[in-house]
Amino acid sequence: MKKLFFLLLVCLFTHVAGAQKNVSAPTVSLPIDSVTRLITYEGVIEVKGVAADELYRRMQQWFGSFYKNPGEVVRENDSVKYKMMGKPRFRISNPPDKSGLKTDAGIVQYTIQVAAKEGRFRYEITEYNWKQLSYYPCERWMDTKSQSWVPAYNAYMEQLDKYTKDLINNLHQELSHAKPVKDRDDW
Repeated sequence: MKKLFFLLLVCLFTHVAGAQKNVSAPTVSLPIDSVTRLITYEGVIEVKGVAADELYRRMQQWFGSFYKNPGEVVRENDSVKYKMMGKPRFRISNPPDKSGLKTDAGIVQYTIQVAAKEGRFRYEITEYNWKQLSYYPCERWMDTKSQSWVPAYNAYMEQLDKYTKDLINNLHQELSHAKPVKDRDDW
């Protein structure tokens, strides 16, 4: 009788532990490219009546204003093909502990490519990796069946998604609207 009771107790705890892991399943759905299997945000934005060279100029201004150190970020700046590519980084934090304190969880690096054509520009943001001693692709955060998966990965994915959506919104705003240019002769 004791053995049966102990066996039922073990089964109950195993079931509860398994159920708790399922409760922490990813809370955000990140876009995955069907070919590369990488987290990829991409899109084409129409900007009617704007020439490719003007969009390229706006793109350069955006890279210069959005990133604190654009010289370190920009890896390709092609004025013939109207294309720029960069490898920027951003910080993520651990979920707050019981006292509400958030601690640093490290740095995520990604690749951003922006290209312009007559009346439109295209962006692609991909190759996210969590800076570790060795290459650690952020796609691992979504593998809830992995032995190394921890619930904090949900918070990391939410931060990655929010950061990228804010970046895309900022890019869209800056490239879609011309900034007024001051007339230097009118003083």
